[in-house]
Amino acid sequence: MNLDKWVQLNSQTAGRDKVARLVQYTSRALWDLLESADMSPALADSFKTVEYILSTFRKLLRFGRCVDIFYSSLRTIHYPDLTIRVTLTLSKLSQSLFLLADHFMWLARTGLFKDINSKRWGEFANKYWLLSIIMNLCRDVYEIFRLLDLRRASIKSGITRVSDSNSPLRVSSLRDFNRLALHSFALILIHKDVAVDTIKNLCDLFIPLTGLGYTKLSPRTIGLLGAISSAAGLWALLEPTAKLTPV
Repeated sequence: MNLDKWVQLNSQTAGRDKVARLVQYTSRALWDLLESADMSPALADSFKTVEYILSTFRKLLRFGRCVDIFYSSLRTIHYPDLTIRVTLTLSKLSQSLFLLADHFMWLARTGLFKDINSKRWGEFANKYWLLSIIMNLCRDVYEIFRLLDLRRASIKSGITRVSDSNSPLRVSSLRDFNRLALHSFALILIHKDVAVDTIKNLCDLFIPLTGLGYTKLSPRTIGLLGAISSAAGLWALLEPTAKLTPV
């Protein structure tokens, strides 16, 4: 990453949040790895402290964002494509409720309000975070099927285009299957926004599922999934072509 990209990333609240998230989940994976190997308890405790501090920092960084996200959902309800309109609007509304619960959890951590039940608000946050991710995945599946429909339409016409170049691929026999598979992979690379968003949401899916007790993944696995998801989110911030729109 060059200096200009780093400055660009650091100038955005979302960028700082993604960097902090990457370190947070990496720290979770590391302390669980150290504890499982019965190595350096002091270092494991240090990584736990880093994870907790960054988690709290991110909650503060997002404070008030529930209003912004809710307001943005008022724009998506007018999007012309019905599937994107429904999935995106429901995702934003769920994310807004998730952040609202997250704000209460931050207030509980500060000790300013001792009557706040952080466990109950944590379950509330995970439920709406899970719903938001499910809506995002439904949108990803829809985008994938749209790309497949485009490819099928081009195959029916005898040509599959994978770039803006004038080099067509004719599908006339089984010998072209490998070339077709290669060009299909190239199609995914061209539409990397869909691929990046799908990977990010698939990794995120298991975090609230584990938080709610539906899956029982180790902290190390959750840390790895969170780190991969954070890296995908950073890529989308740094590379405009890797960002799925509208958002």
